[in-house]
Parts: sequence; structure tokens; C-alpha cells
Amino acid sequence: MVFSQQFRALLRLAGVWALAWTVLGGAVAVVRWVMSPELSSAGGTPVGWVVNNAIAYGALGSISGLYLGLLLARVERGHRAEGISTRRIALWSILGGAAPAVLFTALGLLFGAPAAAYLPLLGLGIISAAGSGILASSAHAAVTRKRLAGAQSTHQLPP
Repeated sequence: MVFSQQFRALLRLAGVWALAWTVLGGAVAVVRWVMSPELSSAGGTPVGWVVNNAIAYGALGSISGLYLGLLLARVERGHRAEGISTRRIALWSILGGAAPAVLFTALGLLFGAPAAAYLPLLGLGIISAAGSGILASSAHAAVTRKRLAGAQSTHQLPP
């Protein structure tokens, strides 16, 4: 029973990250399509371009979410999510956000890809890591504030 709850929580976290990065991928694709005339003249459709980018970003987001969940489960074992500081959540989220870029860069280095192929991945990894840290720490802080506000209002005596 405990394993299935942990597994479901891991899948939920990966799904949330995948959804957030899918939306981001769609937005980036629209901006790139509009700003790059060579993409529109290449013969593809804008819908296909947006869908392909959204799927790619969603896959990276799910890898990032899985890594973050596994990292939290391993490093913060025995702690409840409410008990973990927002700074630590941000740190683990930054590492989770950088995981796909580091993974694919390592594969590129392993298989002899030229530097021009994996250097953009490192830039994307830095941006992804920063975005993941901001997203997770903001969400954690909001949930913590909401729980603290709810806890304060339940323990007050009526006037």
C-alpha cells in the first residue's frame, strides 16, 4: 500500500512537471514560428510545429519531474513535504530541472557529438533549472502559507 502511494505521488509530480513544460513548449514554439521566417518557409504547418515542440518539452518535463520526485524521496526520506524548507525544495527542483539537459549532454559526449550539438542543451538546462526552481518553490511557499492560514483560523476562539 505504501509503495503504491509513493508511486502515485511520483507519477503525479511527473505529470505536473510534464504539463507545465508542455505549455511552455507550446508557447516557445509559437514565438519561434512567428519570429523565425525560415521556419514558416520550410513547408511545415504551424500546428505541427507547436505540437512537436509541446510533446518534446513535455517529455523533458516528465523526466525532470521524475528525477525531482526520486531525489526528494531519497534525500528527504522521513520528512513530510510541509516540513521541508522552501530553499531546499528550490535546490532539489533546480537539480531536477537540470537533469534532462545533463543527461542528454552526457549522452552526446559519450557518443561523440560535436560541441555545437550539446552546448545549446546546457543553456536550455540552465533555463529549465531556474524555471523548475522558481515553479516548485513558489508552489511550496503558496501551499505552506495556505496551510498556515488555515491552521491559524481553526485555533482561534470566537469573539
